[in-house]
Amino acid sequence: MKEKLLARAILPIYRSTRGQATLSGLTSSSEEYEAARPYSQIPSPRGYPIIGNMLEFTNKENVKNFTEYHGGMKKNLGNIYKFKMPGPDILFICDPEDARKLLSQDGAVPFSNVFEPFELMRKGPLKDLVSEVGLMGQGEDWSKFRQAVQQDLMRPASALFYIDELSDVMDEVIAKFEERLNAKREISGLQSIMNEFALEAVGIMFIGTKLGVLQGTEEGQRMIKSAQRVFELFIMLLAIPQIILPYTSVWKESVEHSRIMAKIVIKNVSAAIEKDKQDGSLAGTVLEKLIAKCGKDSDVPVIMSMDALGAGIETTGNQGTLLLYHLAANPEKQEKLSQEIREIIGSGGKMTAETLSQMRYLKACMTESQRIAPVATGTARKTKVDMVLGGYQIPKNTLVMRHGALNSVDPKYFHNPDQFIPERWIRGSAEYNKVDAFANLPFGHGPRACIGQRFARMELYMLAFKTIQKYKLEYHGSPIKIDYTGLGHADRDVNIKFIQR
Repeated sequence: MKEKLLARAILPIYRSTRGQATLSGLTSSSEEYEAARPYSQIPSPRGYPIIGNMLEFTNKENVKNFTEYHGGMKKNLGNIYKFKMPGPDILFICDPEDARKLLSQDGAVPFSNVFEPFELMRKGPLKDLVSEVGLMGQGEDWSKFRQAVQQDLMRPASALFYIDELSDVMDEVIAKFEERLNAKREISGLQSIMNEFALEAVGIMFIGTKLGVLQGTEEGQRMIKSAQRVFELFIMLLAIPQIILPYTSVWKESVEHSRIMAKIVIKNVSAAIEKDKQDGSLAGTVLEKLIAKCGKDSDVPVIMSMDALGAGIETTGNQGTLLLYHLAANPEKQEKLSQEIREIIGSGGKMTAETLSQMRYLKACMTESQRIAPVATGTARKTKVDMVLGGYQIPKNTLVMRHGALNSVDPKYFHNPDQFIPERWIRGSAEYNKVDAFANLPFGHGPRACIGQRFARMELYMLAFKTIQKYKLEYHGSPIKIDYTGLGHADRDVNIKFIQR
């Protein structure tokens, strides 16, 4: 019955959208393209009439157990397969060489279909709050915005500017650790503390002020809950054809939570700007630089802050929990990090830009944690030209998903892929693993790579540094798995024991 109702709702648009990928005219006379197998022969799991594989794509268990489910697809169907959908198909690729081919065709203005629902929101029900689509846009709208903010966000000094403020935030996190420790010195609800840390840190870096979320402010908790819910609904936003999306409850709920976040950010950015007029408190900050560059009446600084907070809570918060888990579950590696901290900074010293540049093992621990448990499953693109992937003809305008979460734990590319081995990222180490760069892209690639990656790295470095400097971590439970409902996160509460050093 469920399938029939869904088919009835989608049938009117099915005939007009089906085959968009398969009927595209050739724009290349390349011999390689001509010799490749046709798109129609790319394997696909069995599906239903009209809706194809939509139910499999959105099935809660399949989404939750993403790597296991798609690992099975890869085993049965190969390195390239497609899901037939009510609208355009979704093509999945697993080979890093195919990822290289796909991303090399990005050009200056890549098209990432995962942002389309959010672009629709900002051009529709949220246009009363935002005048631009920001980083959620496509084409020239996206390009102009990215150019306006990229220089100030991508330079190394921009994130390093906040090193002392992040240290202060981590002092608050440690105080919260102490408050939450039980008699066994274990913490329940570690994920919630990490999300609060991430939001507070991003607030400092992109709004120039503390939101007080570690002290339990209502606005901070609302931001966290709304961001979590938007990501949980994300898979349905992608699956439902855009022509009917605005009429669905999924869309309406997503808009509601996006509006909540937008209002909170606008309020706090406005307050920070007014405060700056009195005391110059934004001097040197990203927000101050964007205002100076774009003009005091521009919405760019506000929208950039909105994008940073919306994207930065779950990503860094989830990765922070997993990083502490990996250190706790691997005491030998944790001890090597502790030794590096003692040798370079000392048991009570503060991190500086100079000392951070020397901390190779700290950086390797963060990279290795992201490899084993990336919070994003991969990279999405809409092809801009006809190309060949996996030996098949891939027409222009095909939706392609790169399976990053499968590649990064594939023994073909990483020896002992399930083991936490930071040394694999350190040149000169016996464990150093020179691997295809396209097998592990936690922050994406090219012009659409994560614009806030330097800030995210800085947060994670500070989290690991301050925590290991103060505590010896222990984990005695069964191995944690990654739940990909929303963004990747630990599949249960991570009970870590915090022993003071």
